[in-house]
Order: sequence, then structure tokens, then C-alpha cells
Amino acid sequence: MNPPKITYRSLMLVIVLVLMALPSSVMANDKGELLRRTMADIALLNSQMAQRKTDADGIREALSARLDEIEAEAWRELKEKGINTESEALRNPRLLYDMMLMAEIQAYIHRYTQKIGYYRVASDRLSYLYQQADDDLKIVTTLSGMKIDALISQAEKILSGYLPDAQTIVIQPENLTIEAPEKIWKTLKSRK
Repeated sequence: MNPPKITYRSLMLVIVLVLMALPSSVMANDKGELLRRTMADIALLNSQMAQRKTDADGIREALSARLDEIEAEAWRELKEKGINTESEALRNPRLLYDMMLMAEIQAYIHRYTQKIGYYRVASDRLSYLYQQADDDLKIVTTLSGMKIDALISQAEKILSGYLPDAQTIVIQPENLTIEAPEKIWKTLKSRK
């Protein structure tokens, strides 16, 4: 029995097929590794955003407790001094200070509530992006490089958008809307 003849043509065909298959598997491995790194970045940022949300929740709760204390103090002052009108309340230094402090705390509570919503949306968006990357990683060998590149580009854009807010909670006092003491008076009297 004679061994099969290997012709130059069949050898070239095998080499070409191997070379064609090799870059795609190498590219898939590179893309897969890039996806894994991107997923790690997403997971880290998502963890940081969840921590900022927890921090903001705690701060908002502490502010709410302090607001309740100041409101109780204002009520004591109202009763002790027999204050019944807005003009009397605005002339009483202690009550005026309490109402101004209540307005400022309410503004901070409102801003922290907004931040909590922002962190919640960010976390949901990052979780979705992570899941999308994980799904693509599972089928990376069948995906085109362009789809992976688009996903990584989208992930980098989202990551860079949220990254500044992941380190600390920033509330700009100059951007707060603080109510006037007169409005706080009306709110305080309506709770009577």
C-alpha cells in the first residue's frame, strides 16, 4: 500500500486554511481578554457606585434625623414663647435660626435624594452593560471583531462618564435651592 501523495497544491491549501483560522482565534483571544478587563472595570465601578449610594442613604437618614430634632426644638420655642404668627416667628432669633437651618437641611436632603437616584440608575446601567459583555464573552469566538469593539467603546464611554462620581459624593452648596424662612414657617404651621 502506497502512502497518499501530498502535492504542493494540497499542502498550500492546508497552510492557507491554518493561517486563516489562526488569526481569528488569536483575535478572539485578544478580544476576549479585552472584554474580561472591561468587565472587571465595570464591576469595580458598579461596586463603587453602590457604595456611594449606600453612603448617600446614610447621610440622608442622618440629615432627616437632625431635621426632626430641629423641628421639635422649633415647636418647643413656639409653645414656650406663645408665637402664633409669621411676623412673630421671624422676629424671634432662635426660631428664625431654626427655620433657616431646616431650609438648608431640606435642600441637602433633596440633593442627596437626587444623588441616590443617580447612583441607582448608574448601577442598573452598569449591571446591564456587564451582563451584555458577559453574554458577548460567552460567544466571543463567533462574534465579529467590530461588534466587540463597539461594545468595548460603549463600555469605555459609560465608564468614563460615571468614574468621577464613583470616588466621592459631591454636593455643591452653591447649587442648592434653600427655601425662605417664611415658607418653612408655613410648612411648620401646616403640621400643627
